[in-house]
Amino acid sequence: MARDNIYSKAVVWVKVTLPLIALGLLSSLFLLAGNPDPDAALPYAEVDIDQITREQRVTEPRFAGVLAEGQELILVADAVTADAGQTEQIRAQAIEGRMDLSAEAFLTVEAALGNFDMARQRATLSDGVMVQSSQGYQLDSAELVMALDRVELRAPGAVHITGPGLDLTADSMEMVGPEGETILRFNGTVRMLYEPQS
Repeated sequence: MARDNIYSKAVVWVKVTLPLIALGLLSSLFLLAGNPDPDAALPYAEVDIDQITREQRVTEPRFAGVLAEGQELILVADAVTADAGQTEQIRAQAIEGRMDLSAEAFLTVEAALGNFDMARQRATLSDGVMVQSSQGYQLDSAELVMALDRVELRAPGAVHITGPGLDLTADSMEMVGPEGETILRFNGTVRMLYEPQS
């Protein structure tokens, strides 16, 4: 009986004491916290509201199509923008893509910037353009114009191609694929160093 009495008193004491301790901890948080520092607040993103309302913007878009000879073309960008009412002209950032040349051969494309003319089915890639082939060759150029409806690539400026046993520079280049064939043409001053692979 005495044990039950001690137990009951302990339970009553805990029921009263614990809430009081919790209340004291909470009040100390508010009293000792001090005044908020506006400079230490989380920064807000700086955005141009006028630009957002003027432009139509899509993040991580994907363009996929089939070329004239049945090859697949896929282009992905971090973001694309178009002026209001001008959906035929699209600007893209951080573009990556793949163009099939045949059942086995393909090209991958990377560029920091791109302008897509959907009416003419052309894309102009710029700012660090890099094209790699499935055979291990790499093309670097400042600008590349590619068709979106057939196999056609044109570099109006200087190109540098490297790969297994090959180092080539030219003033310009074009690649066309009539009737399933792929033809490369180099124009202007062309310099090539070729080392046969053993």
